[in-house]
Amino acid sequence: MYKLLSFFSFFIFIIKIGLSQNNLWRIELALNDRLNLPFFLEKDDNFHDAHFYIVNGEEKIPLSKKNATADSVHLAFREMDSYLVFKMDSSKNLRGYWKNNIKNQRIPLSGVSNDSIRFPPTNTSIPAKLSRKYKVSFSTKDDPWPAVGIFKQNGQNLSGTFLTETGDFRFLSGNVYGNELFLSCFDGSHAFLFTAKINGEALLGSFYSGTSYRTDWEGKADEHANIKSPNELTYIIDSAYNLNEIKVHKICGLKSGLKLKNEPITIIQIMGSWCPNCLDETNYFKTLYKKYNSKGLNIMSIGFEYGSSRRIQRKKLKQFVKKAQIPYPVYLGGKASKKIASQLFPMLNEISSFPTTLFVNKEGEIIHLHTGFNGPGTGIYFEDYKNETERLIEKLLK
Repeated sequence: MYKLLSFFSFFIFIIKIGLSQNNLWRIELALNDRLNLPFFLEKDDNFHDAHFYIVNGEEKIPLSKKNATADSVHLAFREMDSYLVFKMDSSKNLRGYWKNNIKNQRIPLSGVSNDSIRFPPTNTSIPAKLSRKYKVSFSTKDDPWPAVGIFKQNGQNLSGTFLTETGDFRFLSGNVYGNELFLSCFDGSHAFLFTAKINGEALLGSFYSGTSYRTDWEGKADEHANIKSPNELTYIIDSAYNLNEIKVHKICGLKSGLKLKNEPITIIQIMGSWCPNCLDETNYFKTLYKKYNSKGLNIMSIGFEYGSSRRIQRKKLKQFVKKAQIPYPVYLGGKASKKIASQLFPMLNEISSFPTTLFVNKEGEIIHLHTGFNGPGTGIYFEDYKNETERLIEKLLK
């Protein structure tokens, strides 16, 4: 028994020493038997109060503090319902898996310590120079959908994102080698991987999401590239519909109407706890609530969740509300489905994206609609959205 306890203590000591001496790991998710998606795991310098982060370019996603056992380390995402579990070998390298409870997936991972290159070099050629902005089309051979690619390049290092009509692809980070482009993002819910060949001003590549989705994409350098305004995609088809007739469920389980207050402006967010773009928008709405609630701004969220029963859906939403520390009311709308969300809001043409946001005046009239969310990874687009939103709020609060 003493020997067993001594071995257990020694193993925990080895894990702690390894984690304290290595501040960066390059980790690969094995999406399938031939495709790996890289990301970085970073640790701060103070072991006794260690903080861990997933790093995607300028983005750092905090993970909960480690839970070291006799054979593994457990790091959980703070808002997303997923976590990393891994073991460490004598070289301080990692091997384990990512458990995504949202989609009930378990994906293998392996990590190498102190490797700061996201994608290994594929050749020694001088990296092609990318333009700042591209007009992009995804699924060009099937059902194409438009996007705008925005990039920042520093030699072999590349960052950026894609804006679409339903939101952005968050903080992408990667490399350029010769005429080959590689970008990836991992946020605890999504695992995005982009590859492309660069041919002058044209890009031709593949987009992978998770373990099974793949489609083609192409881009053309265009400083004036744009997509349809997110304020035009969702629109009212029945202006006489009373929003208070919408029936939702409180997190406690009771059925309820929206019960709009007689406030100068109410924001109704249609979202899901599984949606990182929704989390980005929620974090922004929390700042709006703090700034304007005392002046007459009301915010409520309606979540559409994965799960085979309403009880499971409520549980996921309740956990999200607690982890994200949301200060305003959050209701359950139903299963994670744009079709079901559209049925709950019959006064609109459709719900084509999570999130979708309604801005309502004190008479209960929808005065503004916004589809999707282009968050912090889009830079100036995010700043423009914030300025537009706060101008609208301040106008209605006068």
